[in-house]
Amino acid sequence: MSKEQFWTLNVVGGVCALLLLINLILGRLNAQSNQTLLLTQQQLNHAQQLQTTIQNLAGRIAEVGQTDRALNAVLVRQGITFNKPAGQTKPKP
Repeated sequence: MSKEQFWTLNVVGGVCALLLLINLILGRLNAQSNQTLLLTQQQLNHAQQLQTTIQNLAGRIAEVGQTDRALNAVLVRQGITFNKPAGQTKPKP
């Protein structure tokens, strides 16, 4: 083995070691990013579930507020109004 081949192999080996080290670092950073993403997704899913619950609750309050005078007075006093979504009308008995 010539001196030139020896140094070429040493440089190639050093580059490979550096690439392995970079691979390990990027793997750990990727795992941390995935963990952060998972937590954020869980928070968003929880918020979506709460939004649905709150919308249902608001709809029920609006329905009862139409027939219950005491609740309607509280809603008016607090300045709370409800708008029915387009196309949703309550059938008349």
